[in-house]
Amino acid sequence: MSEEKELTYKSKATRKRIRYATKARMEQINPGNIKEYQRYLKTSIVKNRDVAKTTYKVYESNFNIFLCFIMERWDNFDILDEEFLDENMIDVMEDYIVFLQEELGNNKKTINNKIAAVSSFYMWAAKRRKIKSHPFENKLDRMKGANDEKIIAEYFLSLEEIEEISQELSLVDEEGATDYDKQDQIMWHVAYDSACRIGALKGLKISNLDLEGNRFVGVREKRGKIVSVPFTDETRALLEQFVEYREAKGVDCDELFFVQLGGEWKGMSTQSIYNRVVKIGHIVGLGDFRPHCIRKSRINQVAKFDINLAKTLANHESLDTTSRFYTEKKDQSETLDSIIELERKGSKKNSETH
Repeated sequence: MSEEKELTYKSKATRKRIRYATKARMEQINPGNIKEYQRYLKTSIVKNRDVAKTTYKVYESNFNIFLCFIMERWDNFDILDEEFLDENMIDVMEDYIVFLQEELGNNKKTINNKIAAVSSFYMWAAKRRKIKSHPFENKLDRMKGANDEKIIAEYFLSLEEIEEISQELSLVDEEGATDYDKQDQIMWHVAYDSACRIGALKGLKISNLDLEGNRFVGVREKRGKIVSVPFTDETRALLEQFVEYREAKGVDCDELFFVQLGGEWKGMSTQSIYNRVVKIGHIVGLGDFRPHCIRKSRINQVAKFDINLAKTLANHESLDTTSRFYTEKKDQSETLDSIIELERKGSKKNSETH
């Protein structure tokens, strides 16, 4: 039995329990993150020593899982990096919820407890003024109550659903004939074309728009990584119209997505972008659609043809990340169909050879 997976079984069930925070993973965690969490534990235990070996021991165990998760999936980011937290933490936590549910097989109550362990650390950090505010408090559906059992869903849109959304958003005009507007239209097309994360989507600027190259250049992504955000010829035509639309409205902020507050043009907040994407999901009957679902859907469609292209589009360091977490799992019948098709092609090739 490998160190990576220690399996235990309850009664006659075959469900496995995965020991994720192994020694090998713990050794790769950002040392600064461990140091900050130990400070939290020390000050918390001083206030309540009675639960030092119970509640806080469980919290530490759960937080170690989170630290291992961000080490593998989110480049070991500094857990007190405010700029990163502001742009990416909702995405991180939703990814974590899906990971706990699908990869570790945790039930809803266990997931709630593990999210609470992360939340408690950030409550402490905010009180100690290490960060300005809790980065995901009241921003996740499942955080609305301690007994809220809702699990964040993940979706891989079909080609038919993708086309349905694009078609609905093609109907937008300046007169407000639909429930959507030009910002929704551009948001959808750029997000789907590029499979970019919500942090990159929020960071798009007119000054970074390279229409000739079909891309936004110099876009800051997670952990300060600078990337390009590409788009198709169809989206380029829409962007050209959108730039003219902005100019006609007198929008003078550099951010691509904008709002007007107190007579001043400003960049749209992460939460506002998130809310617009949720609304886009209503087109295909999804009430809990999220920005990361667009990313997963796009990567999944590309991976069907070329997993290496999907990896490059996703800006992944590892091909394993692309294949494990961003491609839709086939059921057995689909797998068998693929095998039969490969066997058929192999048989045909052999007969042609002979």
